[in-house]
Amino acid sequence: MSQSKSNKKAIFIMTVITFLLLLKVYIANETYFISRDIQKITANINALKEERNILKLKIEKLKYKNQIIDPLYIYKPKDSEVKNLPPVPELKEEKKETLKKPKIEQKKKSTKELFETLESEETF
Repeated sequence: MSQSKSNKKAIFIMTVITFLLLLKVYIANETYFISRDIQKITANINALKEERNILKLKIEKLKYKNQIIDPLYIYKPKDSEVKNLPPVPELKEEKKETLKKPKIEQKKKSTKELFETLESEETF
């Protein structure tokens, strides 16, 4: 009888230990899988933060282009502004002729002459 009681105690203790070990393994596995999911989510969060920063920079560049660069190059006065401008005075014919610059015609050189001038000039 004492032997059967001790066997029952040993079986009970082994069952409890086995149950505790299985519980520990289950908790360790769950912890591993949850931490793996957390790592994936944090990697996604970091990637999204970087993408947000890149998009913020792109938005700033577009705002700068829209507010500063475009108005400088593409300025079209309104019709009302054009109508309100004073008329441009006309120049007399004499002044127009004096303002014209005379055209200086240069004789086109042949390739032979060009090479001769290049060879004769000193290059540094």
